[in-house]
Amino acid sequence: MAMLLMASAFMLMIAYACYSVYFYGGRWVSNPHNPRITSGKQSVIMGSITDRDGTVLAYTDEDGERRYNRNQETRLAVSQVVGDSGGKVSTGAETFHAQYMLGFRASVLERIGDALTGTPQRGDDIRLTVSERLSRYIGEVFPEGKRGAVVVLNYKTNEVLAMVSMPQFDPTDMDEALSDEQAGALINRATQGLYPPGSVFKIVTMASALQNLPDLDNFAFDCTGYYPVGSYNVTDASAHGVQTLTEAFVHSCNTTFAAISQDLGYERLGKTAEEMGFNENFLFGDMIVYNSSYPIDNLSPEDLAWSSIGQGRVLTTPMHMALIAAAVASGGVMHEPKLIADITTAQGGSRKLPSSDEGWRVMPATVAKTIEQAMIRTVKSGTGTRAALGNGYVVAGKTGSAEASDDKDVLSHAWFVGYITNDNAPYAVCVLVENGGSGGGVAAPVARKTLQKAINLGL
Repeated sequence: MAMLLMASAFMLMIAYACYSVYFYGGRWVSNPHNPRITSGKQSVIMGSITDRDGTVLAYTDEDGERRYNRNQETRLAVSQVVGDSGGKVSTGAETFHAQYMLGFRASVLERIGDALTGTPQRGDDIRLTVSERLSRYIGEVFPEGKRGAVVVLNYKTNEVLAMVSMPQFDPTDMDEALSDEQAGALINRATQGLYPPGSVFKIVTMASALQNLPDLDNFAFDCTGYYPVGSYNVTDASAHGVQTLTEAFVHSCNTTFAAISQDLGYERLGKTAEEMGFNENFLFGDMIVYNSSYPIDNLSPEDLAWSSIGQGRVLTTPMHMALIAAAVASGGVMHEPKLIADITTAQGGSRKLPSSDEGWRVMPATVAKTIEQAMIRTVKSGTGTRAALGNGYVVAGKTGSAEASDDKDVLSHAWFVGYITNDNAPYAVCVLVENGGSGGGVAAPVARKTLQKAINLGL
């Protein structure tokens, strides 16, 4: 019996190893110091990278040199997505998906065919889901001199349409990029930047309240502008008066959500946060997304209140918040974001990609619908009016202004997350402007321009 258990455990380990290599092989080879990558670049003609429309972003010339798009604005706009030939940006496609472009996924028959015909070994070509045109436009409308990120997803296909991180760098001039490393140009803030989410986290808190607290239809809270919790006061810019939960969401009322957090307790709110991906490892096949965190230890009432409005020890990435917005749009189901549209082999065939996930439910459909209605009202008449679109397009959204320092002279991080509800424009967006100030005043207009551009491009 013991031998049988050992054999079963051994087989499970082998199966898991095979599964990990197949689905998450990029993590195994993405270290730029991996000798196999160095060797491959010397003996294999590295494949090209294009955007969704076929615009060439990176390629290998006749002399074996790695080249990038001739337009500097294009190079800058997709810099963190594409990466660099030296692997300084290990999360970029140049390194993370080197397994394809260096031919590591080529079959034995493909390699035998190359050997018999004397054809130099060439890697696969990758077509990404991102739009170079949309990415370039985002760089143009992002607040000048500010750092941050913008993510755009198609919440029906799960494709990443744009993943722009500011500041940008030019992969043809890495000396300059490295000399300015303190500014963080090599960091993809969309997937690696961890920030307090501020009021956009109220999507999570509202979802938890709707699932755990009875009689919310009769809920009313009188916002006087401050709410004492322990030795602290949670404050609002003004007194909102008596309001329902939805009205508190629309007005982004801190005191109402702080009061609700005390009824929820840290276990129930923490459980909802974890169901939405906080404290979890996002082992996505196409990209690395850093882990968001929500404290689930025995919080003090003050910590719980601040956490419920996205402050305190809560941290998240713009990509994760875009996924949460997309999950609301999808009726409460979160999906893995896809960055690779397709892969073409050196022989002109199609490389089979892992099948698309069916998603995982993070909230009941009824809860998602209620939150959507609150997000629509937020853009129509609440804090997110500057994200509204015309021509019949309905935007659902949430603003956030997250305090980044105890120093009141330091501007808050400006957030906006949301999506277009129309079936013919299934775009979800997250905008983060570091120390931008007001989410409604700074991030929402960027979101509006970005969504309008996506519509105009017909992505």
